[in-house]
Amino acid sequence: MTQAQTLLQRPVATAEPHLVEQPVRPRRLGSLDGLRGVAALIVVFCHCILVAPVLLSAYIDPTLIEKGGWAWWAAFSPLHLLWAGREAVLLFFVLSGFVLTLPFVRGWSAGWISYYPKRLLRLYLPVWGACALFLMWVALFPRNFTSADPAWLQLQMPNLTAEAIRGDLILLPGAGGNNPVLWSLTMEVIFSLALPLYIAFVRFLPKLNWLKLALLLGLLAFSSHTPESLQFCVPVFGLGVLMAAEYDRIRAWGHRIRSDLHGNSSWWILGVGSLLLLNSRWTIYLMTTDPKRLAIMLPLAACLSILGACLAIFMALEGPWREVLERPALSWLGTRSFSLYLVHAPIIVSAGVVLGQSVGAITLVALALPVSLVVAELFHRAVEKPGQHVSRAVERLIGRTGTARPGTARPGTARLGTARPGTLDGPSVMELLTY
Repeated sequence: MTQAQTLLQRPVATAEPHLVEQPVRPRRLGSLDGLRGVAALIVVFCHCILVAPVLLSAYIDPTLIEKGGWAWWAAFSPLHLLWAGREAVLLFFVLSGFVLTLPFVRGWSAGWISYYPKRLLRLYLPVWGACALFLMWVALFPRNFTSADPAWLQLQMPNLTAEAIRGDLILLPGAGGNNPVLWSLTMEVIFSLALPLYIAFVRFLPKLNWLKLALLLGLLAFSSHTPESLQFCVPVFGLGVLMAAEYDRIRAWGHRIRSDLHGNSSWWILGVGSLLLLNSRWTIYLMTTDPKRLAIMLPLAACLSILGACLAIFMALEGPWREVLERPALSWLGTRSFSLYLVHAPIIVSAGVVLGQSVGAITLVALALPVSLVVAELFHRAVEKPGQHVSRAVERLIGRTGTARPGTARPGTARLGTARPGTLDGPSVMELLTY
């Protein structure tokens, strides 16, 4: 799963601030790192918890949960947010749309020539490392599950055919199925390749962006019955792209709320609202199990859930969540989130092999989670970080053709000292950093 972070740097005052761009040390926007780290941790919890047969059944069809039992509380209370894996992945997609688009719409990208090799290397090198690690886990802990084992573990039987392994390595047109998270990397690759089309979409008639928002939500509702399909994921990325196009407006909204006397209350309402919206699908099932009503309400829930993801990003960028998400522990988790996302599933399955018939959700979390965090750190150092260096070296080799020269400003961006209405600090320089 795909995501870059942005760098924000403030202009330095000069005798002619509208002409000269002064280099300053950039500051990483760590709140989006932290948000992505929390989302990755939720995905890990989700895959551990699905070994409980009743929760796997509920995940597939929430109408099967017996009312009042512990599984009902785990599914329909706020506790569900701890294992809302599907919603966490959709949050990844919105984040990818936002952070990949922002440098281009602000006019400070390195250019398409260097973007493609850098981005694809950034995605594929860790994926290849994760595929090698998967084969190692399968060799060390052979998966000989039977009908007595949890159904989710049975679904993770390896497919070592040449076609499946090739699918996991190439991701297109689809992953081979050996690592349950790689389907989302297929979507990330497709979005990354199609990014120019998304940017053309938001640049065309920008005053009609509210109409474009309605169009994307309509596409979401129409394809909500297939939440892991390309037709559903395309508008999810699109909402992140649209957020990047409206970044000045987003910052202005945040400034307005912070300046308001009742700003703290507003942030509380927005924060709680974000979590409730993210959980919309389960709230709908709590309200009704009638198939006819669900057919009408579930598409609405899909739209509300993605809007909750957008609101969560707004809270991370502008709200009080920012300080929490930038704390060292969450910052560390965020910078390792891609590695954690790629390596955790084979570890969970291997832990299930070790635990045997005694496997349960709690014991699996207790064993697999710390191992996943340790392996993610090692994977980050041995694979992901060197992959970043390789991708940046390739970018430097190709040349940063998109870098603005002193005394120039690209069309659509303000010069230093001439911030456009609605901006707070003048123009910001953006650079693609990480997944």
